[in-house]
Formats: sequence, structure tokens, C-alpha cells
Amino acid sequence: MESLNLNNNLLEEERAAAKKLHTRLRRLSEVPNLEEVVVSMFELYAHLPTPYLTPIQEDLLSLMEKEYGVKSM
Repeated sequence: MESLNLNNNLLEEERAAAKKLHTRLRRLSEVPNLEEVVVSMFELYAHLPTPYLTPIQEDLLSLMEKEYGVKSM
């Protein structure tokens, strides 16, 4: 029973992380006239195998949000 609770907690955490990442990417995608390299990076982020970002991925996404005036969550 305890492992089931751990799995449920993990699934909830993964869903929350996926939702947060999706929201960040959606908000960034709504910016008009994104540079081509940003669009390419955005597409890579949209197809990550997990909803968790590495520190470098987080830094790059935060930089894109900052450059385009999109508030991160």
C-alpha cells in the first residue's frame, strides 16, 4: 500500500511538472516573431521525454522567457 502511495505522489508530481512546462512553452509560443533558433529550441522542449528540465535546459528556457518578456512560473 505504501508503494502505491509513493507511485501516486510521483505521478502527481510528474503531472504538475508537465503542466507547468506546458504552460511555460505555450506562453512563449504566443510571442510574435520568435527567432528561428528559439522556435527550434521550443520544439525540442515540447518533445522532451520527461517533464523535468536539467539545470541547463531550465537556464535556457528562463533566458528565452526573459528575452521575450514572458514571466516564468
